[in-house]
Amino acid sequence: MKPSAPANPAAPKRRLRNSIAWKLFAGTFACLFLLLAFNWLLNNFVLVSYYQSVKERSLEDAFETVDGLFDGNAEQATEEMYRLYLNQNVRMTVWNSYGILFGPNYDKSSAYSQYFMELPLILTENGTYQLGVSKDSRTDSNIIILMGRFSNGYSVIMSTPIAAIEESIGITNQFLLLSGGATLLISTVFILLYARSFTRPIKELSRIAGSVAQLNFSDRYTGRRGDELGDLGRSINAMSSALETAVGELKTANLQLTNENERKTRQNEARRAFIANVSHELKTPISLIQTYAEGLKEDIAGDAENRAYYCEVIEDEAGKMSVLIKKMTMLMQLEAGNEQITIERFDICELLYSLVQKNRPRFEEKGVTVTPPPPHPVFVWADEFLMENVLSNYLSNALNHVSQHGRIVLRIAPGDDAQGRRVRISVFNTGDNIPAEELPRIWESFYKVDKARTRAYGGTGIGLSVVAAIMNAHHMPYGVINQEDGVEFYIELESPPDPE
Repeated sequence: MKPSAPANPAAPKRRLRNSIAWKLFAGTFACLFLLLAFNWLLNNFVLVSYYQSVKERSLEDAFETVDGLFDGNAEQATEEMYRLYLNQNVRMTVWNSYGILFGPNYDKSSAYSQYFMELPLILTENGTYQLGVSKDSRTDSNIIILMGRFSNGYSVIMSTPIAAIEESIGITNQFLLLSGGATLLISTVFILLYARSFTRPIKELSRIAGSVAQLNFSDRYTGRRGDELGDLGRSINAMSSALETAVGELKTANLQLTNENERKTRQNEARRAFIANVSHELKTPISLIQTYAEGLKEDIAGDAENRAYYCEVIEDEAGKMSVLIKKMTMLMQLEAGNEQITIERFDICELLYSLVQKNRPRFEEKGVTVTPPPPHPVFVWADEFLMENVLSNYLSNALNHVSQHGRIVLRIAPGDDAQGRRVRISVFNTGDNIPAEELPRIWESFYKVDKARTRAYGGTGIGLSVVAAIMNAHHMPYGVINQEDGVEFYIELESPPDPE
């Protein structure tokens, strides 16, 4: 059955907001977005200060290095100052009371001219220095300046620009916006796939649980995950198997309880009917056996051929009596409620194919075309042994009444119930219809529509009575329908719903 449309149009939106996939996607996306925003803020507001502190430490290290070299070898100190300028962009001017020793010549237009005058006043002790940030009037850019005195009394001014980092931050922010956008877009796809890897088994487990709730135990979790979801799936499989067994036992117990209530009221009536029917049906074969036995005793047959014929008649009638007694015994037990019924779940389509194979030689002997249903599993709840008896009776009845070189068609279709919980199994054969006035009576014990024809193929007249008794014991529908070109017998059985 198709699920009905939701009455509230907002329900799908609520389901989406409450789904694990949406929550996992939204949470992961929000975390990623916040991390990118945090990086942008760090880059925009913290990187300049961090870069400035790193440059300041580099100037301090340069001061300590050059100071140590001046104390030992002035030539090495000069080489180090050149290296600092070329590799780290550290500009340096060193002088003493005699003039400039390293760096540009002093003139009034020098960027550091003011410090040449102020340094002797600011620093009076050797081996000390001060750091600061100033603006280079020539380039209109910020620079970090270290003013100090080496241990040997030489004065020094070191500087390094910080304008480059400010420009780099702007470029980095633009790149971060582009790369962050691309990262969010690509991450969206991967997050969705990652979320689906979790929600797919959850949806499968939910579907299986729904099937179990509808008493359909054929659906199983087939995943091989080694995590908690895999453990849950295997637990649901175990629960489904246990429930299937329990439901079968409950149905069996319920049916036995129902039949037990009816058994006592039918027992005496079944016993009386059994005795009367046995007496009636056995009268003819017993008379024939007695007559032919007396003929053999009196040697009426004469020659060996007639004696063989007499023996064949006696053997044939004894066989019919044996079949009759077996069927009547089953019928009596069913009608009295003594037959043990075990309800189980089995494939009715597989049972039909098995019966067709067993009867194939009889079909071929009569030239009958048999059409089984499509080979798809159809599970039902019933006693498999008794259902085999029912369908065997239907097939034998069809074979005995089918027209020469006719057709027998086996069908499985939805049952005639509003809930859609039953399936109909039917056996159709081409041939003459059953007279309408005879239809209600064909299920009675020992009733024969065409007594001469029934006698010709050895019918006992209780096959359909056994069918009726079995189906009544199951509390399931059965019947017969005259079609345009033949007759169709059917039964209906309870079937678990298919998984959605």
